Amino acid sequence: MQTMTRPYTSRLLIAAPNAVAEKLRSILAGAQIAPDAVLCTGAEAMAALEASHGLLLTCWRLPDMTGPELARRAAADGVMMIVPGDYDPQELEGADVLTLHNPISQDALIQAVRAMCYCGDRMQALKQKAQKLERMLEERKVIERAKGRLMDRLHLSESEAHHRMQKRSMDTGRRIVEVAQEILAGEEIAS
Repeated sequence: MQTMTRPYTSRLLIAAPNAVAEKLRSILAGAQIAPDAVLCTGAEAMAALEASHGLLLTCWRLPDMTGPELARRAAADGVMMIVPGDYDPQELEGADVLTLHNPISQDALIQAVRAMCYCGDRMQALKQKAQKLERMLEERKVIERAKGRLMDRLHLSESEAHHRMQKRSMDTGRRIVEVAQEILAGEEIAS
C-alpha cells in the first residue's frame, strides 16, 4: 500500500457532513494530499483548530452550523469553502474565506487546495521570520540602551562601550544581549 505524503507543513482539515467529507478526502487522496483530520461537524473543526491552527476546507452547511458561521468563529489560518451556485455573498460578510462554487471539478479543487497549502506555508514562514526580526530588534534596543548606560557612567565612546560588552560576552560565554541585560539591571562591568 502506498503511503500518502503532503509536501506542505500547514495542517489541513476537512469539515463537512460525512458523505461530503469522505468524497473530499477521496478526491484529495487521489492527488496524494492527505488531510490531517476529516471532521463532520463545526464543533469538531473548531476544537481541532483551537488545539492547533491550520487550514480548513469546508462546505456551506454542516450538521451543527453553517459554513459561514464556522469561518467566522474558527481560529483557522485560512478557510476555503465550497459554496452553492446561488449563495448570497453577504452571508460571508465578516469571514475571510476563499470560495469555490459548486459544482467544482476535481482538478480545480485539487489545485485550489494545493494553492491554499502553499500560501499557508508561505504565511507560516513569513510569520516566523517576522517574529525573529522582532526579537532581534528588541535585543538590539537592549544592547543600545546598555551601551548608552556604559557611555554615561564610565565616560566611554560608543565603540569602547561596545568593545567592553563584547569582551565580557566572550569571557563569560554568554550572548551580548545577556550582558546588556545585566548592565541595565545595575551590575556594572569593571573590566
